[in-house]
Amino acid sequence: MIRVLVLIAIATAGVVTAPWWLPVLGTALAVEDPLSPGDAALVLEGTGYDATQVAEAWRQQGLVRDVVIVEAPVKTHALVAYWSDFVRWGLAAPSPTPTEHLRIVRSPSTQAGQQAAAALPALQQDAAKNVLVVGGGGIGSRLVERQLAEVLQPYQISVRMVAYGSGGRDPGHWYQNADDRRAVLDSWLQMLVPFLAGYETGT
Repeated sequence: MIRVLVLIAIATAGVVTAPWWLPVLGTALAVEDPLSPGDAALVLEGTGYDATQVAEAWRQQGLVRDVVIVEAPVKTHALVAYWSDFVRWGLAAPSPTPTEHLRIVRSPSTQAGQQAAAALPALQQDAAKNVLVVGGGGIGSRLVERQLAEVLQPYQISVRMVAYGSGGRDPGHWYQNADDRRAVLDSWLQMLVPFLAGYETGT
């Protein structure tokens, strides 16, 4: 009987305090660094249609020297194409950055670590040590930051996740949108599974 009462008390406390702890599950997955000068702007695949314009605006403002765009394949049952292909076909807007300040690289997937590996040679060619990543502040940006850092930091390249525009939906209200709920669950699984696997290995 006492055990049942304890469980009821815990459940009640969880419901009552939900307005305080529930948003944290979303905001803990987001990171947003302030905009400050760097060496290069990095535009990852899937960031947003206007991300290339933002990166070029940063360059024109003198915040970065060059822009690196990562493109990943768009696959259907009959087509494998990249952003640059859609630009060539007239189906997507080209980057406004002049070619002498622009690097376009290809990643085998949208996984942030693979995108970082694809961008690494271009960043090294530009002698970039401080990279501004377009698109901080959203759900999952902390996971993206971690995956980018795992690849780039060994080469003394730091990353800053910088938001632009409205920043999309509020991570603190992730539970109000089905896509955000899936993103929160997926991000927490990706963050916790390696930790739990390492804990089990060490025990």
